[in-house]
Amino acid sequence: MTYFVQPNSSSQDLAGAINYILANLNTNFNPNFGTGIVNSTNTTATASNGQTTAYLYRYLDIAYADNGSGSANFSSTPLSTNSFYGLRNTNTNVYSTNPADYVWYQINGTFSGGNLLWYQTFGGLQINLLVATSQPTPAYQNPITATPIDLTQVSTATNLQGRSAYALTSTSLAGTPTTFTTTGNATFPPDNTWGGSEHWVATPPSYLAGQNVYQIDGIFNPANNLTLWGAPYLATLKVGNLSAINANLGTITAGTLNAVTVNSSTINAGTTPPVIDYTNHTIGSGAGGLINPNGTFAFGTTSANIVDDGTGVYLNGLVNANGSMSGQFTLGNTASPVIMTFSTSKIANTIISSSGNAGIEGTWTSGSPPLGVSIYLNFQLVVHGTTSVVQQYVINILQSVVNTNSTSPYTCKAVFNYNFSNIVANLPVGTYDLICNGPNSYNPSNTYFENNGTIITLTSYSIGLYCTSYYYQIG
Repeated sequence: MTYFVQPNSSSQDLAGAINYILANLNTNFNPNFGTGIVNSTNTTATASNGQTTAYLYRYLDIAYADNGSGSANFSSTPLSTNSFYGLRNTNTNVYSTNPADYVWYQINGTFSGGNLLWYQTFGGLQINLLVATSQPTPAYQNPITATPIDLTQVSTATNLQGRSAYALTSTSLAGTPTTFTTTGNATFPPDNTWGGSEHWVATPPSYLAGQNVYQIDGIFNPANNLTLWGAPYLATLKVGNLSAINANLGTITAGTLNAVTVNSSTINAGTTPPVIDYTNHTIGSGAGGLINPNGTFAFGTTSANIVDDGTGVYLNGLVNANGSMSGQFTLGNTASPVIMTFSTSKIANTIISSSGNAGIEGTWTSGSPPLGVSIYLNFQLVVHGTTSVVQQYVINILQSVVNTNSTSPYTCKAVFNYNFSNIVANLPVGTYDLICNGPNSYNPSNTYFENNGTIITLTSYSIGLYCTSYYYQIG
């Protein structure tokens, strides 16, 4: 949009923004973001003074049709049967041929007998449309077929003259009428035209505290001896403090605010500011920020937030730290293989989890082939570099085996999947190891059975562990 500028914006963008503000920013600024209309004086260009409309966006497409939906005889030029014209306001300069994109207006009769649509632009994204059989004034022109109108431009004609007028008032002026016409190049709108008992003069008047100076800009056309004035805007003001200003300022972009004190007032941030749930010490609804005069506050969303509800400061749903490790180990070759090491920086609830599979291969020289094996694994969370157990996770599964040959020495294999996940409440700050504890946990706890239930003692066996482990610490 033209009125959105940044510190590095071009002079052209800055000039467009100033024109827009001067033309449109008043107490009745109430834009329709769907149609782009800020305000409009009449409902059709067949009114005696036409249809003057202020828009949000830079370009205006004009089309014609026989009905109010644009579906009958849609055209980019006026046809003799057309009794409607359509307006489409966008930021793109590509002309639309879709009738649904337009807002449609009905004229008196049709575009026949010489009737044409004329327009005049004033800058600041304002335009006046008028249906007439001849050019109303030298500043008016016909829309070019299938070509968007640039609303940042000012319609010009030979010998047009710019004019300005000023009025002193202690009240705010209305935004309507949006235009006013006077005769001659030295006349001004009557007093109280905009409801502030204002009196318009050619030069800026002196003013005191509590008084405002408003300005209007006009274009004098020598061809018809008329001056067309725009709506008033605030030119200067003098107040002791900003409480004297009563206005909806919209979005204000400011740099650094220094020496600002906010007293006895709730500060909210967010479209729907947060509401504190005092029972559960969290945000019950909304999102953003809240600071109450009594010192309580809330920042965040319903799922992740920091809240002071008067009983303490609570951190909810925020991830403090997380990580994972994957590895492959041969159990029995290492006393206590470390499958994950991690460190914590705060006391918090911590989830410890591991998943993967264990593979066992054994040999024997006599007896019947084994049918199954009972497998026992002992995972422990210990303080790093010690045997101090924080938490223990035991896996015990009965698994069938696959016998791979029928002659001595006999072999068999078994593979099983495992997973566990447990939470350690208020795990202290420190470094920790997750281990699968020692070879003594596997022998004789891993027991093989024949198909008749007889226990078989294997000559030798090994256990391979393939796993991914992770920790997740929440506030």
